[in-house]
Amino acid sequence: MPTLPIHLPSSLLDALKRLIGRLAAVVFAIAASIGVGQDASPQAIAFFEKEVRPVLVEHCYDCHSAEGSVKGGLRLETRAGLLEGGDSGAAIVPGDPGASLLIEAIGYQNHDLQMPPRNPLPEQAVRALTKWVADGAPDPRESTPSSAGSDRGPSGMSIEEGRQFWAFRPVRDSTIPELAETQWTENPIDAFVLARLHDNGLSPAPAADKITLIRRLTQDLIGLPPTPEEIDAFVADESPMAYDKVVERLLNSPHYGVRWGRHWLDVARYADSNGLDENLGFGQAWRYRDYVVDAFNNDKPFDRFLIEQVAGDLLPEANRETKTATGFLSLGAKVLAEPDRQKLEMDIIDEQLDTLGKAFLGMTFGCVRCHDHKFDPIKQSDYYALAAIFKSTKTLGETNTGAIKHWYEHSFASDEEAARLKEIDAQIAEKKKAAASFKNAAIAKIQAEARSKVADYLAAAAQFEVSAPLTTVAEIAQPLGLHPRILHHCRMHLDFHRDDPLLLQWHQLAAEGNADEIRRHYGDLFDRAEKAFAEAKKQDPKTKTLDDPTLQAARSALLDASGLLAVPSKEAFAFDEQTLAEYYRLMDEARAFESVAADETAAMGVSEGTVVAELPIHIRGSYKNLGDPVAREFPEVMRHSTVRPVFPSGQSGRLELARWMADTRHPLTARVIVNRIWGWHFGEALVRTTENFGRLGDRPSHPDLLDWLARRFMAGGWSIKDLHRLILRSNVYQLASSHPEEQRYATIDPENRLLWKANLRRLEAEQIRDSILAVGGRLNLEIGGKTLPLRNRQFVFNHTSEDHTKYDSVRRALYLPVIRNNLYAFFTQFDYPDPTMPTGSRNATVIAPQNLLLMNDALVMESADALAKSVLSQSNEDADRVADAYRRAVGREPSPSETERVLRFISQLTEGAEANAKEQHEQAWSLFCQSLMASNEFIYLR
Repeated sequence: MPTLPIHLPSSLLDALKRLIGRLAAVVFAIAASIGVGQDASPQAIAFFEKEVRPVLVEHCYDCHSAEGSVKGGLRLETRAGLLEGGDSGAAIVPGDPGASLLIEAIGYQNHDLQMPPRNPLPEQAVRALTKWVADGAPDPRESTPSSAGSDRGPSGMSIEEGRQFWAFRPVRDSTIPELAETQWTENPIDAFVLARLHDNGLSPAPAADKITLIRRLTQDLIGLPPTPEEIDAFVADESPMAYDKVVERLLNSPHYGVRWGRHWLDVARYADSNGLDENLGFGQAWRYRDYVVDAFNNDKPFDRFLIEQVAGDLLPEANRETKTATGFLSLGAKVLAEPDRQKLEMDIIDEQLDTLGKAFLGMTFGCVRCHDHKFDPIKQSDYYALAAIFKSTKTLGETNTGAIKHWYEHSFASDEEAARLKEIDAQIAEKKKAAASFKNAAIAKIQAEARSKVADYLAAAAQFEVSAPLTTVAEIAQPLGLHPRILHHCRMHLDFHRDDPLLLQWHQLAAEGNADEIRRHYGDLFDRAEKAFAEAKKQDPKTKTLDDPTLQAARSALLDASGLLAVPSKEAFAFDEQTLAEYYRLMDEARAFESVAADETAAMGVSEGTVVAELPIHIRGSYKNLGDPVAREFPEVMRHSTVRPVFPSGQSGRLELARWMADTRHPLTARVIVNRIWGWHFGEALVRTTENFGRLGDRPSHPDLLDWLARRFMAGGWSIKDLHRLILRSNVYQLASSHPEEQRYATIDPENRLLWKANLRRLEAEQIRDSILAVGGRLNLEIGGKTLPLRNRQFVFNHTSEDHTKYDSVRRALYLPVIRNNLYAFFTQFDYPDPTMPTGSRNATVIAPQNLLLMNDALVMESADALAKSVLSQSNEDADRVADAYRRAVGREPSPSETERVLRFISQLTEGAEANAKEQHEQAWSLFCQSLMASNEFIYLR
């Protein structure tokens, strides 16, 4: 029996909605009281502190907190207040923005529920709050309301407490443990690890076999699989230096820089486009990428690497390379169309400080813009002391594209090049002008035709309700030769302007259903208005308005481009097929010409701006609400000397900041980078929260080892390659990924934090892709150069909102464009990091779409075809072919049972083939090769 719809009075529906909201609030309030939100990840808490709390403080607390007022019974300064809600029910439903009243209110779609009441929040704030609720609304604030203003004051560590916190203490000279196993612990790393294992009654796993080791090493250092020849040479080499020779060969490969440069680019939030709403191409970002690759290949000392990226333009010996390095500060996403330039500049400074803190110091400075840090000993005065340095730095350029500002670039162009570029710019402008002129002419034609039929539009608009779908409108418009979307807009305009005296007669006649009288009345009115204006122009050519207010109102309504007969702003809605096709042709022609046009020889970066010696604290993070001025300085808790620096009056102070960060007395810099390098080798860092060494971050699993490595790193000249050698030569690195007592040990240390075996690691997105191409013999090993198919500052998305970026290149994945807002699908499936924020440790999820991609992606299938053709050409014996494919793909010989299974599979697929036997035979081998590329053994390192 079908279910009948039940119609309830709106008052009852509202009551039910409130009741459901109250029940949800009770559930969530109970959950909050027992700690929901307290177990959120450090990344989630950092997002709340940087993106959510400042919005609530600035825009909401005045009306919805104990310190301000509590309108509608709603308090937003506590987690419980949000969940309990006010008179209308729970403010949020964690995980469901669509059911959250707070998100509905800030969305400004419901005329009866709009907050803030006078002006909507900035789009960026709306996106942040929506994401926060969608992610479960993690909230570190108190679960229950407490004293007034509890959310405004500082609650983090004091400076004195901070100096006792492990991360802010000076790097110690740790004593290497002395153990009985002297042969196993010749490398100090092994002594530190083994001592912790002994303390917990554990012992290390056996050493990995040589095939496992060379595969682990090769993927680790250059991001590619070893060739069968390299494996054979290593296995055959029985000399004591065999392993060291492989390490040195890989460290000296140009592809070492490709692999390890990519690690740093994760931290530097590298991208080839701006992202956000103004997604312009970063046409010069590749120069910074290549700088990073070269820096790793040349083993640039890390302290120098840091200084160049923060202040390379200020070095006494500054050159093209060091200026290019400052691209680090310029790569962040920016709201380039922000009309308030001062706000934009402070937003950019905030992003720079957040990135600088996370990348080099493991600190979340971005949480301090609006208030003292809620967890760490970083004060708002510390933030603005640093912000003063970057306020004195130029990040925005002097040029723009309409309302969109451009970022600053260091120009290396000669006068001759500048002249050539001027000619190219003129040619691009001419092609864009041709498309724009065509568009303007087409719109003018549509407007003129619509205005000539204004009475018909008004008569037709009386034949349907404002809620009618566009299909219904089109059925009415087309027989009359009217534009359906203009007619649809006309009807909405009439509904929204009911009080307009000009339109009162229309509403009266429409209510009577008298369309003919509408046509007659308004046809006569608009005709009289045009004739009167023509006559007035004869009398006085300078006439612009009519004396008769009714006729003038009619003429104004007719000529209002956004009024009664507005033409749709989107070309696809305004033009017919033929006109649209010609407009798109002209636009495509201009875009194609611009995309391949030469760029200026320049590099993204920063330079010196107007120097300010101090900057006022921005109360609640707003430059419009200023507090006490703060002089340029370094965060107090990290200062390693009571003697304060003298900042030059004519420079920003970035060079002094960079040198302070790179000082061997700094408690964080060496620890943070050594921790990351360890994590990139082992799959997990000693401090797992690589961007947060604060109170909400992880504690080091081996604190003595971390400090010993940091100190040795600095004493050794900050050489990353020397640190590689030390780590890679340790027995800990060379352990097998399984243990004879696996089950018992897993109950003692389930996460392997004590390193009793090697971690099983999945290859990263770039490694998987490049390995597939390499095994198929298709990988292009060319290094460096521009690969973004756009001219600098060209829009990523074209006039049809389509991204023309292609990913069919067979070069290393490092050289594929990184387009913010629209990342390469292969990357996103395998946990590519968000290129808007520093990432020192990638996730490694396992989801079904990954296997679907490996089964269906063209890159995988074409590489499988190439591998199949290659193994078929190498031998006439099928068993040898199977062995060849295994050796290339997973670096080992197949077992007899594996060979038998493969041959049976091939036989079954080719059985009975006659007409197309060769093609079917190749296809069968290709499917076998594809299965190898999609296997766990291929995409995981043991």
